Amino acid sequence: MTQQPETVSSAKSAKRPLRFWLLCAGAGICGVAAASVVVGWMTVSHVNFGPFVGRRATAMLGRDVSVESLSVTPGRWLKLDLGGVKVANIPGGSKPDMVDVGHLSVEIKLSTLLHGPMLVRHVTGSDIHVLVERTPDRQPNWRFKTKDIPGEASAKPHAPAADITSPDQVVPDDRSSYPTVLDVQMHNSDVTYRTAHGSEFRSTLNTITLNTKDASSPVSFTVDGAYNGQPVQLDATLQPFDALRQTHKPYGMVVKGQSGDFKFTFDGTATDPLNADGLSGAVTAETPTSRPLMTIAGMDLPQDIPLHMEGQFTHAGNFWAVTQGKGVVKNNSMTITQASLMEGERGKPDQVKADVAFDQLNVNSFLGKDGASNPSGADMVLDVSSNPDPLIDAKLSAKGVTYNVYHFSDASLSASVTPGLMAVRNLSLAYLGATLKASGKIAAAEKGNARVQGDVALAKVDIDRFRRALGFKPVPLLGQVDMQMTASATQHTLNAAVQKADIAAAVAMTSGALDKKIIQAASADISMLFNKPKGATAVSCLLGVVSSHGGVGQALPMRIKTADGTLSANARFDLNRRWFDLIFSTQGKTTGRFALDIPVRVSGSFSNPSISLAKWSADGRAMLAQSERLNTLPAGVKQFAQRNACYRAIAP
Repeated sequence: MTQQPETVSSAKSAKRPLRFWLLCAGAGICGVAAASVVVGWMTVSHVNFGPFVGRRATAMLGRDVSVESLSVTPGRWLKLDLGGVKVANIPGGSKPDMVDVGHLSVEIKLSTLLHGPMLVRHVTGSDIHVLVERTPDRQPNWRFKTKDIPGEASAKPHAPAADITSPDQVVPDDRSSYPTVLDVQMHNSDVTYRTAHGSEFRSTLNTITLNTKDASSPVSFTVDGAYNGQPVQLDATLQPFDALRQTHKPYGMVVKGQSGDFKFTFDGTATDPLNADGLSGAVTAETPTSRPLMTIAGMDLPQDIPLHMEGQFTHAGNFWAVTQGKGVVKNNSMTITQASLMEGERGKPDQVKADVAFDQLNVNSFLGKDGASNPSGADMVLDVSSNPDPLIDAKLSAKGVTYNVYHFSDASLSASVTPGLMAVRNLSLAYLGATLKASGKIAAAEKGNARVQGDVALAKVDIDRFRRALGFKPVPLLGQVDMQMTASATQHTLNAAVQKADIAAAVAMTSGALDKKIIQAASADISMLFNKPKGATAVSCLLGVVSSHGGVGQALPMRIKTADGTLSANARFDLNRRWFDLIFSTQGKTTGRFALDIPVRVSGSFSNPSISLAKWSADGRAMLAQSERLNTLPAGVKQFAQRNACYRAIAP
């Protein structure tokens, strides 16, 4: 049966409202959902995410983290505002919190959250305080034990700390995902470093600014602050953020700094720039007083020391070094082959190594307040620590050295400082044509004194040249002598040690000349009445054995063998009073047939002695009786003396 048209039309009319309402319902649901998103987006800025973020950060860092407030303002640039952020310190720390942030805000481009790296701008902060320290048991508080958060993948661990033995072992953090930061403004902040021993070094950051146009443009970075109370300003030009994200390539920078009259520049790279580590580049430093530099180092200076230095600088972990350097310190030019510092770990002292060469070094200019106005009064305190920090291994050399009233040439010193001991492995220098080689040590002693022990060898000492330099009158003996000496003293200063030292020495000559008048006068040769001797006689050997205490001593024996006779002598002396007492006589078998061989005594001041017959006084006769006795000698001095021909003729 065929359906009527009216019936079909009526059915269609009944179905249309159903579709319509279904469409309307779907549209309504979508509209409600969209409205909910919009409302949520608009109201999210009124939600405090601080407690939630604090809990998440605590779980991740393994350290209590609290965030008083964290607001999010949505938009093309997502704005975050944080306040009252605190990160707890480790157990045993000097303060409860390691980090305390008063306020911090940042804007992040929303689209870069989906496809990084992030683009960040308008970073502002104030009242940010950071405490970096080691506890008394040497535990660092800047290492966090990160924990996995359930349901999330573990964060990529930081590179393990390197065991620094050379600059090449610094392992940088992965920088590939670091954001680009267009501008930063920080105020009223500080970073304090506290050592395990309780010493604090505070960096005050009054203002920090950073600016760049984009990820491919250079970065300008400035700091206005202070270190240990000494004002410091830094102005740096850094490579773009694109270069920063290339982890395995050193990051370039040029840094200029100033603190008072101290200025420095660094032009180089860093393999770990965010930690200021893995530094390598050219450095210059200049100051007319060195006072700002010493204030930063926590040291005092009794005088101004102008300094200019340049060289290659390296910092890797605990290792700091300057190589290929040159400079001027208080008008003394120097070349720095190496100057390095290895910071000590776990209660160990720092270690300093230096290899420095001077052109001309005036030691007097460094001694005393504002230099030594009276060079003869220059002195050096012998201060030896039982727990020195740092330990020192140094090599110093100079073409010329001025100390006290003396001027030396071709000087070199190799020395070390270890607990309770300062050791001189080698000291060599030239003075008035003679050469000196020495070694010794300075050890800590009671009552603030130091025990000084040394071995000294002198060669090619020209008698007449030294006589004139010391202000003595002409002496009848010419030629060069050699000397081997041991010395020891327990004193507080270097000059006192020299004046009070116990000395054993042997002086020898293998060729020279002696005025003939001395031999004939010593032998009381009556032929002098008719024929006065002229000229000098050759000396085939000379040996003098000297022992003294505090500048007072005896030369026993002294022997000179010449072509005209052999002269034996015995002398006492007091260098403090510039006084001596000399007995000499000739051996009858070695002189002429007219010689009476009468012993003679010369006694008195160095400048004006008197002459008499030795046997006329008890002192003279006693000294004559000793003339053939040999002093007891240390092994090194004895071996030196035994090589001289005059030694074999002396009784033990």
